[in-house]
Formats: sequence, C-alpha cells, structure tokens
Amino acid sequence: MRLKPRQVEAFRSVMVTGGITAAADAMNVTQPAVSRLIRDLEDAVQIILFERQGTRLVPTAEAVQLFREVERLYLGLDQIAQAADDIRKHKNIVLRIASVTSLVRPYLHQAIIDVVGGRLDLPLVIDVENSRYIWDMVEKNRYDLGFVFSSPRMADKNAVLLHSSHAVAAMAPGHRLASRSVISPADLQDERVLIPGRNSPLRLTLDRAFSHEDHPPASTMETSMLNCCYFAASGMGVGIVDQTSIRAAGAEVVTIPFQPRIEVSYFAIRPSGGQRISVLDDIVSRMAELMRQLN
Repeated sequence: MRLKPRQVEAFRSVMVTGGITAAADAMNVTQPAVSRLIRDLEDAVQIILFERQGTRLVPTAEAVQLFREVERLYLGLDQIAQAADDIRKHKNIVLRIASVTSLVRPYLHQAIIDVVGGRLDLPLVIDVENSRYIWDMVEKNRYDLGFVFSSPRMADKNAVLLHSSHAVAAMAPGHRLASRSVISPADLQDERVLIPGRNSPLRLTLDRAFSHEDHPPASTMETSMLNCCYFAASGMGVGIVDQTSIRAAGAEVVTIPFQPRIEVSYFAIRPSGGQRISVLDDIVSRMAELMRQLN
C-alpha cells in the first residue's frame, strides 16, 4: 500500500470542512480533483470512507478512525514546524536538566532561582533521576545538563567537579558507636547498615569493603542516600552516606569518618560536542559556589 500525501490532505480537508466544495476551496483545487483524490485513497486503503446521503458526504466509521491517525500525523508535523520556527528565531529553546536527589535541595533549587529567576524566555524541564540514568541520557543528548553523584575516575572532559569529600557513618545521637573516632565494617557486624541502592557509585565500593569482613552486618537496608539519612536519624541503623546527602535531608545525625576512606564526588556533566549555553554555565558555576559555601 502506497499513499500519496495529496490524497491524505484531501481526505483531511473533507473531514475538517465537511464537504467536497469547501475542501476544494481550502486546497485551491477543483471539486473533481478532490473527488478523484478521495477515490484514489479509497482504492489504496481498500476502505469506503464516505457515503453520499442526498447532497451530503457522510464519513463512515472507518473514516473516523482513520482521521484520528491522520490528525496525530498533522499534529506532529505542526510541532516540528513550530520547533523549526523557534530554532530559527532562537526562541523558546527548552533546556533539560537532570539531577540526583541529594543535589536538588538546597543547591539546585537555589541555583535555578538565582540564575533563571524571572526570565520567561527560558522554558525548563528539571528531572530527578539516579546518576547512571543521567550519565546515559546526557551521552544521548536527552539532557543538556546533568548533576550526578560519581567517582573521580568516572569523570571526563565534559564533567566539572562540584565538590568532593569522603563517606561517613551517620547515626542517631546517643548511638553506642557515636563516640568513635572512625567507623569500619568490623564495627558494624551487630548493626543494621543503611546502604545506597545499586545504581549509586558508592554502593560498589561499599560492597567491596564489606566483602573483606568475616562477619557481615546483622542486617542491611538498601534505599536512597536521603532515606539512609532519615532512617539513621530515627535510630533504625547506621547509614553510610556523605555530608551533602545529610545536609539535603536535613537529618539530625552524628557523623563519623568511615574506613576505608571512600571518596564521594559530585559532577556537572554536559553532552559531548554540545552547544555552549551561557545560562547553563552560570547554573553550574552557581552550584559549585553554593556547595563551597555550605560544606
């Protein structure tokens, strides 16, 4: 089956205007030309699209179904045309940003307020995702800017280091381990350990650290970095997290350096070869400034 665009256009015109005469006027062609295009379309799809009732053409049920699909096509074409017009005029370019949860509050919130503020010419999409997904989507140019939790060796030339620190053990004030100067995996064998999910770069390093111990923790809870902080503050266990996540969670916990030392870093990442957009550069700069101030 091979359809011609002009046949589809004639069909849509008849459906929209309600008749051959009006469709011919809309298309700037003769009525016989529209009738012929409709007949050719019916032959091509092997469906009767219109029935004549007196002087009127009445679409069949099949024509109504087909019209829905045609409208989707034309809506898509209209969107493409609008996008092309916006690109030509450098207007309404939607900027897509993704961030891990730990950097949303207060850092990304404040950076967006400070940099974008009341600018109505900058449509934004801001998603909250895990680091692995953000890295993948930035590589595919689905995001213009990503804020990720990572390790330094994962960074590349398109990544800007925002902040780096080391993992800590977080626990409720009054916990039996709260007076320790350092916490090691051996100290946690009688504890519930709150660990980040498998999509977190910290998780792989933690798994290696605990695998070297003869006695694993009594229990583990796998959840997000922020949830680790919340549950640690409630006394449910000891979370292995970082200061940035603790601050984002607003959790009242005691923090003790974790051994072995695990570096925890946050990066801003951009697509390879992507166009430099000054407002995104400003957001990255403000994020780095805020993280220096609050850490």
